[in-house]
Amino acid sequence: MPTISVSPARRRGFTLVELLVVIAIIGTLIGLLLPAVQSARESANRNKCQNNMKQLGLAIQNFSDANGHLPNSFRPDSVVRISWITRSLPYLEQQQMADKFNLKQNWNNSTADTANGYKIPNAILAMTRIETLECPSSPSPNKRFDADPDTTGPYPTTDTLAVVAADGTSFSTTGLFCAPTDYSPTTFVDKRLDNGGTPSDTKADVVHIANGGDQKNGPADGLLPKDYDGNNQPKFSDAQDGLSNTIAVAECAGRPWVYRGRKRADDTSAAFPTRRVNGGGWVRPASDFAFDGASRDGTTFGTGSNVTVAVNATNGESNETAPFGSAPYKKEGGGEPFAFHPAGINVVLGDGAVKFINKDVTIRVFASLVTRAGAEQVDRKSSGL
Repeated sequence: MPTISVSPARRRGFTLVELLVVIAIIGTLIGLLLPAVQSARESANRNKCQNNMKQLGLAIQNFSDANGHLPNSFRPDSVVRISWITRSLPYLEQQQMADKFNLKQNWNNSTADTANGYKIPNAILAMTRIETLECPSSPSPNKRFDADPDTTGPYPTTDTLAVVAADGTSFSTTGLFCAPTDYSPTTFVDKRLDNGGTPSDTKADVVHIANGGDQKNGPADGLLPKDYDGNNQPKFSDAQDGLSNTIAVAECAGRPWVYRGRKRADDTSAAFPTRRVNGGGWVRPASDFAFDGASRDGTTFGTGSNVTVAVNATNGESNETAPFGSAPYKKEGGGEPFAFHPAGINVVLGDGAVKFINKDVTIRVFASLVTRAGAEQVDRKSSGL
């Protein structure tokens, strides 16, 4: 019988054109999917940020219940300066940290008070990052450390962290050492926003009577105003505008780096730390900030026809144009309401509720939410509350 040979079937591969078509389809699908992934990630970050701020609101409530007043930042003499967060540590599940922190010494003290049982200096403790204080949308929190400009030595000349010595009780090298917070009290409404009695003006109805470092209890104060003499202990009852109409803590993210829009402002002309916002470390009372308003490009503050933006123009004024110790901030923080959420910022109100403030909120409306006793008509709808 003759043998019949059968040739194996030829396996046909993809042509170059077919491969290119498949690659193009995959690229298109990725392009369509990426915005959705980014949106989902931001939604998750925003929810985590709101949970952080809810914890801060609870800490404020619990501190008040235990102490009979609110945990504002204070500097009762020329030496001791303590932030509201440091005072609130026991109510943020940070009791161990609170036990180590010496409230009778300044936050930047680098010598342990061993005679009174403190083994670690405050400055070393200040390097501790606290997750509750950091918005997950904010970039590079492990690099955004701060330092103290109010010292005999210079502010660190690079963004390099200080190195802790092997024994854990001193620094072996100098550098930045204050771990960041993205959340701070709004202490008052800047007097530069005074509308001069013109109802149609877009600025504030009620403003502080002085700027920077002046303790003037008045209707333009926020819920957690600074304490300069050891006697200013605000209470919830001071919020005559209503706790649901008064901001306790707002986002001010990205400090001490300067951000304008969502872009670092020191990546072209001036390098950090020359271009920095005064504030950003959770141990620093100067991380509290007054509300000033800004121009849309984030370069002008408080006064001028171009100062029209309340939220997300910038996280604060640079030390270049507002040198530490000079007017109008003096030694106070130069921060502004700012977050890396594209649509606005989160705030904690006096009643503990966490609300999202729309980025298009006007200066007038936001200022009315800052003041605790301004008797303004709060437009909750336009603010996004």
